[in-house]
Amino acid sequence: MSQITIQCRLIASESVRQKLWKLMATLNTPLINELVEQLGKHPDFENWRQQGKLPTTVVSQLCQPLKTDPRFVGQPSRLYMSAIHIVDYIYKSWLAIQKRLQQQLDGKMRWLEMLNSDVELVETSGSSMEAIRTKASEILAKAMPTSDSDSSQPKRKKGKKAKKSSSSSSDRSLSNNLFEAYQETEDILSRSAISYLLKNGCKLSDKEEDSEKFAKRRRQVEIQIQRLTEKLISRMPRGRDLTNGKWLETLFTATTTFPEDNAEAKRWQDILLTRPSSLPFPLVFETNEDMVWSKNQKGRLCVHFNGLSDLSFEVYCDNRQLHWFQRFLEDQQTKRQSKSQYSSGLFTLRNGHLVWQEGEGKGEPWNLNRLNLYCCVDNRLWTADGTEQVRQEKAEEISKLITKMKEKSDLKDTQKAFIQRKESTLNRMNNSFERPSQPLYQGQSHILVGVSLGLEKPATVAVVDA
Repeated sequence: MSQITIQCRLIASESVRQKLWKLMATLNTPLINELVEQLGKHPDFENWRQQGKLPTTVVSQLCQPLKTDPRFVGQPSRLYMSAIHIVDYIYKSWLAIQKRLQQQLDGKMRWLEMLNSDVELVETSGSSMEAIRTKASEILAKAMPTSDSDSSQPKRKKGKKAKKSSSSSSDRSLSNNLFEAYQETEDILSRSAISYLLKNGCKLSDKEEDSEKFAKRRRQVEIQIQRLTEKLISRMPRGRDLTNGKWLETLFTATTTFPEDNAEAKRWQDILLTRPSSLPFPLVFETNEDMVWSKNQKGRLCVHFNGLSDLSFEVYCDNRQLHWFQRFLEDQQTKRQSKSQYSSGLFTLRNGHLVWQEGEGKGEPWNLNRLNLYCCVDNRLWTADGTEQVRQEKAEEISKLITKMKEKSDLKDTQKAFIQRKESTLNRMNNSFERPSQPLYQGQSHILVGVSLGLEKPATVAVVDA
């Protein structure tokens, strides 16, 4: 990955910290909570859950009427955009987890359908156990994976770990082949034979099946399915209740009423055992020009944010990261002095997150908690050679987009203006920032590095030429 994240602590007067805290805690976080709740109750939400993705504009559409809601007015436009990005990220992550859980559940359901005892296999197939074993032997011979490349390579001595790894890999390949064969065939005897092989670890067995062990094994799969189903049903994204209102309400309900069923008791327990969040959601700045860098009279590097220009912060960081923050200032100064003849698409800084870090002790939250800024940077944009590589990639992408747009007939005024902006960006990218020259790293795929971590020897590193 060419992108890394660096961080710094932001220092400001108490009045500045208090104003920022109130913006984030009393306006922006409640807005995010409302968007999270509304999106979960949307009539099309179940369709989106099954598809595993959200429409690109659905969150911004939900946010539009909330901008005039008395509970959320008074925020800079950048904070509304930040709330949209946060909610979009929350649900994209949640949908990805849901998709993985659904795949696991589908796999367990298919396995439970195939997992039958020897007695059930005999009854279903209408054949004897010997006939099933004979058919399983034939299927096993056909499904056994073969590798021409392995047979052509000279045999080498391998350790126990290498043999174990190779064996487990071939077993997985064989089981995958058997699963596919089960889905493709309609023959009852073949299905019974495949089921027999899979439950016996893709091997033939002459031993009589232990009915108690099989029942226990089947019950384990049923429990796994039940737990996965509960996760899919119960896990919904939640906001951050900074006032602890939900927790107190649940505590009062649990101490004054009796739960209707075990499910309701479990919901109360989950809420009461979950530690309430005391920090507001972060502010997300997706564009690198939302953060404006400067130096104060003391020569200290400072930053303020578009939409919050009256709130300025001093940057405190480690010496190993200071050069990155100085580069952010240099990039912006170069663009300002050239009257925007350079493109921000080649800034070393890509985006940033403004985050409160929990502190210890008692006091006002804006004094107790610390304010951190996390910045995403592109390593390649540190040097002239890497910048040229990025410039060529971006220029090629923009050129393709412009060509594709110009191929359309009867362009609208907005589309023509869009093409002009892209052509202007393309021209500005031809002006390169003054940066040190350094040859680009060329990886060598045959050089392997192994790292072992342990208690007695904290780290052991081995470099191997494969």
